[in-house]
Amino acid sequence: MRREGHMPGARKDQLHGLVGRLPDGTPGYTPIPMGKLSTAEKRDAHMGQCYNARTSDSLSLDRDQPDGRPDVCKREFAAYPHELPRASVVIVFHNEVASALLRSVHSVLNHSPPELLLEVILVDDASTPDPTRFTKERWERLQEPLAQYARLLPKVRLVRLGQRRGLMLARMEGAWRAQAEVVVFLDSHIEATEGWLEPMLARIKEDRRHVVVPNILGIHFDDFHYQGSSGLGVLSFTWTLGQRPLNVEDMTKIQKSPIMAGGLFATDRAFFMHLGGYDPEMQFYGGEEMEIGFRTWQCGGDIEFVPCSRVYHIFRDAAFWQGTDSAGVAYKVPGYAITRNKLRAAAVWMDDYGKLVQYASSPVEGGLGDLEPRKKLREKLQCKPFSWYLKTVATDIHVPEPDGMKAGALRSKFLDGCLDTLGGAGGSSPGIYPCHWQHGTQGLVLDGLGLMRIPVLMFEHCLASSDKGTKVKLSSCAEPGSDQEKRMLWDFDAATGHFQKRGSGSCLEAASQKSDNVPQSLRLAPCDTAREEQQFEWRTW
Repeated sequence: MRREGHMPGARKDQLHGLVGRLPDGTPGYTPIPMGKLSTAEKRDAHMGQCYNARTSDSLSLDRDQPDGRPDVCKREFAAYPHELPRASVVIVFHNEVASALLRSVHSVLNHSPPELLLEVILVDDASTPDPTRFTKERWERLQEPLAQYARLLPKVRLVRLGQRRGLMLARMEGAWRAQAEVVVFLDSHIEATEGWLEPMLARIKEDRRHVVVPNILGIHFDDFHYQGSSGLGVLSFTWTLGQRPLNVEDMTKIQKSPIMAGGLFATDRAFFMHLGGYDPEMQFYGGEEMEIGFRTWQCGGDIEFVPCSRVYHIFRDAAFWQGTDSAGVAYKVPGYAITRNKLRAAAVWMDDYGKLVQYASSPVEGGLGDLEPRKKLREKLQCKPFSWYLKTVATDIHVPEPDGMKAGALRSKFLDGCLDTLGGAGGSSPGIYPCHWQHGTQGLVLDGLGLMRIPVLMFEHCLASSDKGTKVKLSSCAEPGSDQEKRMLWDFDAATGHFQKRGSGSCLEAASQKSDNVPQSLRLAPCDTAREEQQFEWRTW
């Protein structure tokens, strides 16, 4: 299929020839040798990136990526159609280490057949120096030196944004400028491998409604060794709209995926635009992978995991640098923004099931923005309901019935604190902790049956009495009508403040003493309206 020699000096591992060369033939970039780093130097090397920038600077831009494809993938590769659609690759970056960015570009050029790669569009999302996470020296490398080097690379265009738009809107800038039939979105710290592009293009050629993701493998955040078994593949979601990996038994077969990782995917450009591109009201990043996953499936497309397409990716880790205001992440993003994005996705695409995400998420001040344009888009495209998606696509998800649910927090009047799971799960004991009103570990849902479900535990764990009947613990929610369910049914009496185990005469009671590593504990005792310890207040959200 591949016709080498289209570019001067092209060979198997450099399909666009020897790129990044000055007119005299010398390299336009020279790696910077790195010796053993002190503790302080190591921290500085990880500053602002959560990966080792010094290691990246020391490596060749053309280092050899291992070809870990199974033999089945190599045989399929030889049988791909000769006429595949061409691709525009869009890479957005903000304060990225220049060497990591350029290595990403080199790997794309080296492993993409010239007849299939139309262009690489680099979008600088207003990179800016920051003394606490991105030094002026590193920022300067992204200015004129990057522009000069980009001119040494075939098919590469550099676009500068005047102000930061965030990943999604910056990607839309690239998509609007893209001229190929297919647009491939990549992160700015990846390394493509041999045969990475053709498997995805073949699926899109077969059906333009396929939105395809590669097998995303790991590059170690410190020494940059390739981690062939640490990748992302088929993904589902939690009720906090977090990513949840699903088991992939056969890494040679294309498989449907409820959502995608979001950082790396390929799509027919016209179909992507037909579906509405990225939600323009989403901010920075986060939640877009859910929104695109839901929207694609519900509006006539699908998400496919294509394991024969392999791309390495640096997965950040805060082991050496946590930052002063970053909570261990590289970019300065307001915490509410990601939650807001997810709640927008839930409000537009999840129908009544969006309540479950709301119950499991922290509240967001300032609202979710204007939802009407996306709701009108959904109506225009005649998209399917979320109940269809749950029944036919995300069949792995435990789905509680949202009807009849009452969400809130349970406050002890005696201790002036709230029932809190304290980060525990099955078998652990909840306790009383100062109320924070941020849902999370204090978020509770009393369903229509009387089960007290824990939203942050996927609604799969419930408040239960112990076998002896005096302690309370978290336990997997029982099936309706089972003997185990009897230990999990509760009634709340707003008049007395009693939270009573149904049909038992026992009420929840707050105790100031410690128990089972719980600072202020809970227990069951005979109901007594005179005991302040048994008086609770249900704060509805």
